[in-house]
Amino acid sequence: MYKNELKVAKDIARQAGDIIMEYFDGDQELAHKADGSVVTIADKKVNSMVIAELQKHFDDGIIGEEESTADFGSGRKWFCDPIDGTKAFVIGVPTAMFSLALVIDGSPVLGIAYNPFLDHMYWGIKGHGSYRNNTKIKVSKGKLKDNYVLMSSSIEKLVEEPDAVKKLAEIDAKPTSLPGAVFKSCLVAQGKVVGYFEPVVYAHDMAAVDVIITEAGGMVTSLEGKKLDYTKPFIGAAVSNKVIHSELLNCLK
Repeated sequence: MYKNELKVAKDIARQAGDIIMEYFDGDQELAHKADGSVVTIADKKVNSMVIAELQKHFDDGIIGEEESTADFGSGRKWFCDPIDGTKAFVIGVPTAMFSLALVIDGSPVLGIAYNPFLDHMYWGIKGHGSYRNNTKIKVSKGKLKDNYVLMSSSIEKLVEEPDAVKKLAEIDAKPTSLPGAVFKSCLVAQGKVVGYFEPVVYAHDMAAVDVIITEAGGMVTSLEGKKLDYTKPFIGAAVSNKVIHSELLNCLK
């Protein structure tokens, strides 16, 4: 199932990786978007390439962080984050990743997340498991106590939400901050950490890793514990190995 979509998505991810590597140490032509966030020439080039390549093969709508051909809603749509972790990309931290997902009627069914720095291709198909390159991956079975929980790399958000960090520390979890929502989510999917929460993350950030984490045995919800609905915009997400999900959400209240 989705054999052709998977092949096309993987080919696109490789091309995106080449663009990311081309500009990682070069002139990134930084600009600021209306919301104050940074965008680079690589973000724009990757997004445009994704649209051009997908349109060669499919008639589906495409929702990208920088450029789209469709709006939210039902039907077949591709969600793309050309460079997740732009801040990491700009300052030279190799946790920036490309992600692309096929979403049908608001539910992600195929996800690709590519780290060109490590040549790690994460992919998952609904009902068929998750993989890093050709090796099947699974979430950990660990509990919160004595295990790492990843959170926002935004100092502003951490200052605004100190209670969650305090609660995690009080139960002997190990709250840790790293840049890159996709990178952190993939660490959950392969069992390196037990969970990750993020108050400011969007549909294009989460669509691909939603499939990858779920098919690896984990769980992805809103910060209130609800299933993410990709037919409309949302903000915030919690991901885990499923074992600690309820306890993690309680710490976020």
